[in-house]
Amino acid sequence: DERNVLSVDGIETTFATNVVGHHLLYRLLEPLLLNSTMARVVSTASVAGMIWVPKELQIASTSVQDLNEWEPSLLFNWSPGFVQPFYKYGRSKLAQVAWSKALTRRLGEDSSIYVNAAHPGAVATPITTKHLHFYLPEFVQNWRAMLVNNVCWSPEEGALTELYLGVATEEIREKQLRGKYFHPQSVEVTNLYAESVELQENVWNLCEGLVEKFL
Repeated sequence: DERNVLSVDGIETTFATNVVGHHLLYRLLEPLLLNSTMARVVSTASVAGMIWVPKELQIASTSVQDLNEWEPSLLFNWSPGFVQPFYKYGRSKLAQVAWSKALTRRLGEDSSIYVNAAHPGAVATPITTKHLHFYLPEFVQNWRAMLVNNVCWSPEEGALTELYLGVATEEIREKQLRGKYFHPQSVEVTNLYAESVELQENVWNLCEGLVEKFL
């Protein structure tokens, strides 16, 4: 089923790439991070985690089977092959914010690890300029390219919020920026969906179960 491609580990590919892989990387690096003077963990999330979030996603899947078999409700009569990738991307980006909050709670207020997530904004990268172009008429592609070039952030501008969360150590420590979510440029916002502790715990526990054999 092209709408539900799985990774070699049997996990829906978008979630595997954006969430489970990051969880495994963090868990492998955790001993070093805990021994550091001040470590920063920054997840590149997205506003898609606030927009492409159907009601049934407010509580995340608790098993890999549920994760893989989930098919979001469709808007209008749009083609599932066109719409569902957006929802699955949104699911993964919401999970990143929830994951950051779950980890922050586990580390505690006195931890030397500062975990946050950020949306870089609409950035003129290939995912913006080329994604879905096969579905669009040429005149729409041209209009879209013009819009992207004149409205979107440049890649350098899009990196600023993540850089802030990585290098502004004095401000991060002074303001105790932990488990927060930011939009450009370095503006703290709240993703109400990600505030659910149940969602946060479901994301963390699902990821932990999926990577435990590699630890």
